[in-house]
Amino acid sequence: MSDQEDFSESISMLAKSVESFHERFQVDTVDFSSDSVALDLLRKRLSLLSEESGEFARELNKGNLEHAIHEAVDVAYIALGTILCIGDRGLDACKTVINKNDKKSNLGYSKRNSTGKVVSN
Repeated sequence: MSDQEDFSESISMLAKSVESFHERFQVDTVDFSSDSVALDLLRKRLSLLSEESGEFARELNKGNLEHAIHEAVDVAYIALGTILCIGDRGLDACKTVINKNDKKSNLGYSKRNSTGKVVSN
């Protein structure tokens, strides 16, 4: 199996684990009948993302490479859970982001030296 196939399979397994976790613990989905209710739930998800990002940063700052790697995956786990909570609108947003990023090429974009982020020229 190639590294690319292994990556795709691992992300698929991670997504299935998120689904199972959300079912087991009956994690709330976003109620879009009210913007304020939807925003409240998304703020809770942001709090979880911030907590996991902070744990990732702490492990990096301590120089704990293996722990930092696990914390990076925890960030992805919460991010995938957030998309799951959003439902169809989250899946549509996935497709939009994929299409936007798939259209980027080396002709109009380059990486910032300081962060590696791809930005338009």
